[in-house]
Amino acid sequence: MNDRSKVIACFREAGFRMNTDLFEHRLIAQKLVYLLRLKGVELAYPFRLYVRGPYSPLLAREYYQHADEFSRCETESMLSPAEADAVAGLTGLFDKSPSLLEIGATYGYLAYEMRQPPEQAYRMVRRMKSFYSNEQIVKGVNRAKQYLFVPTDEEKAALDAELQEWQRAGIRSMRH
Repeated sequence: MNDRSKVIACFREAGFRMNTDLFEHRLIAQKLVYLLRLKGVELAYPFRLYVRGPYSPLLAREYYQHADEFSRCETESMLSPAEADAVAGLTGLFDKSPSLLEIGATYGYLAYEMRQPPEQAYRMVRRMKSFYSNEQIVKGVNRAKQYLFVPTDEEKAALDAELQEWQRAGIRSMRH
C-alpha cells in the first residue's frame, strides 16, 4: 500500500473528506497524518515544525496533485485493526478540530520529536500558540498526551492500585 492510499484510507475512517481549497482542511490533514505517525501508523512523510505546527511539504504536494482522490476518499486500501484504532482514538479525542489538532500536534512534535520535557514543551506551545486561549492550549496538550501516552506495565499497575483505592474510598463514603 502506498502512503497516499493509506492516508486516504485514514481520512475515510475518520469521516474526513478533504477540500484542498480550504485552509482548515489542509491544516487538519497535516495534523491528522502527523499525529497518526506519532501513534505508530507507518507513513513516510517527513515533517518539520512551522508556524502552524508540524508540516510536510511532500504530503501537501500529494494532496494537491491528487485532490480528487482525497476529496472522494476512495481507495482500495484497507487499514489494519491497529491503524483503524489509531484513527478512531484520534478522531474521538480531537473531533477534527483544527485548533486542538494544531496545538496537540505541536506539543507532540516538541515532546516526542524534539524530546523536550513535558513542562518545557507545554511552555513552548503557549508561546508559539499565544493566539489561542489558555483553555484551548490546555485541552489540546492534554488530548495529545492522552492520545500518545502509552503507560508501561508498572505505570498501569500503579494506576490500577490508585484507582482501586479511590473506588474503596467512594464506596465507604456512600455507606456513611
